[in-house]
This record gives sequence, C-alpha cells and structure tokens, in this order.
Amino acid sequence: MRPPFARGARRRRGFSLLEMLAVMAIVALLAGMAGQFTRRPSPRLRVESAMRSLCVALRTTRMRAISMASEQALTIDLHRKAFFSPAIATTALPGDARIEFSVSERERSGPSRGAISFFPDGGSSGGVVSIGLSGARAEIAVNWLTGATRCVLH
Repeated sequence: MRPPFARGARRRRGFSLLEMLAVMAIVALLAGMAGQFTRRPSPRLRVESAMRSLCVALRTTRMRAISMASEQALTIDLHRKAFFSPAIATTALPGDARIEFSVSERERSGPSRGAISFFPDGGSSGGVVSIGLSGARAEIAVNWLTGATRCVLH
C-alpha cells in the first residue's frame, strides 16, 4: 500500500521562479516606501507646512469673530513654538525654526507671547509673523484694517 501523499501526481517541493519573483517585487516595493517614511522632510517643505497651518488658523479665527460677532484672538507663543485660538486647537510650529513676530504692544502678553485679534467687523489688530529654517522663509502678514491674511513663501 502506498502512503496517501504518493497517490496521483507527485507533489512539488519549493517555490516556482514566478512565485519567487513576485515575493522579491513586493519586498522591493516595501523597502522603497520605508525609505520615504524615515526621511525627514526638507526645510522648505516644513516651513511651507507651518505657514499654511498658521494662515488657515488666522483665517478661521477671523471667520469666527465675524460669525459670533465678538472679538477673537490667535495667540502665538514663541517659548512653546505654538499658536492657538478659540477657533482651533493648539498647533505646534517647527521646533528648530526661527520665528519672529511683530504685533502691537497692546496685544503682547510677554516678551515671547503675543496675539493678533480679529473684530466683528472683520478688521484686526494686525501683525506680521516670519518663519525661517535653513534658508527657507515664510512671511504671514495680517492687515489691520481689513483683517486679510497674506502668506508668502520666499
């Protein structure tokens, strides 16, 4: 009597060339993707991302001031390298970036903390924020009369 595995066609052992090539292609694809996830974004990309986040936060805070008919302020904390307002959660800025801001003395609450206030009519207290990192620089300017935010990447 023959063993059960010997009945019919002989069983193959191992893998075919096609199976090995498919596995190698999947491993190569995963290795290529892993390199992208471990690499740190360029300084220009990090500055642009921070600029866009701050611009959206400023515009959102202005819209909230208009819609709620009450003064709303976006606060920038240089010590923590973050910004926040009633309209948005605390958002971090790049820790190694050079951040400078210019706001009115009335809006300063310390040497490293200040705010840009928006009023129900759409106007603001105005201000300028500059974010720099390894040669990349962004400037965010808020017009005091109209409250319009201008964001420029240099």
